[in-house]
Amino acid sequence: MHTNRLRSRVVMVLLIGLLAIACGKKDSDKGDKGMGAKTGGIPTSREGQMYLLGQKLSQAAMVNGRAAPDLVTRTFKAASTIADITLQTKLAPLPEITGDRAGDGAAGMHYLLKEQGAELGKKISTDFGEQSAATYELALKINMLPMLYIDDPKDTMADTMAEVFGRLSTRAKLPETAMGPIIAKLKARAPMKEVTDMALALNESLPVAIATIYEKDDKKK
Repeated sequence: MHTNRLRSRVVMVLLIGLLAIACGKKDSDKGDKGMGAKTGGIPTSREGQMYLLGQKLSQAAMVNGRAAPDLVTRTFKAASTIADITLQTKLAPLPEITGDRAGDGAAGMHYLLKEQGAELGKKISTDFGEQSAATYELALKINMLPMLYIDDPKDTMADTMAEVFGRLSTRAKLPETAMGPIIAKLKARAPMKEVTDMALALNESLPVAIATIYEKDDKKK
């Protein structure tokens, strides 16, 4: 037990340090809260770490060719750091930018759904279990939502995403309050800005919800 706890703490220290480097921050920067997603720090549970991996990977893929190159590089590097430390996996590079924004966006989604993103999902399920795979996939889908959602009653994508979010939330054992509000927005075809803002806010609230379930207090013996 002591050896496993020590190994887990060493992994967390490495993750904090390398993520700080990947994001261009120092360990001493203001706002670095260290370990534990309950207080806004680096997740200590596999479920929380896999959410963070899915978040960073999908954000990098979705803004590739649309945002400043250094932002894409930092975000992708953060995802690479998590994958390297937790899964011992080297990520395939993001698709080459063509200058065609629609084409680059489609390539990013293909990368997430059919290539590297899908491969990671399978490995996470094998290595860490269904709950971790579900939190990872939730992060992917949430950060893809602003690109996919159309507030048109005739468009069925919103219903599909609502069903996916409900299924993944159940697999991750999250409370109904975690995903219920955005599922309701999707079913009601709420304005695009409302759905986009709520999706972005979930990147802050979901890690806390996941931590409440999966992060264990480090009790010294």
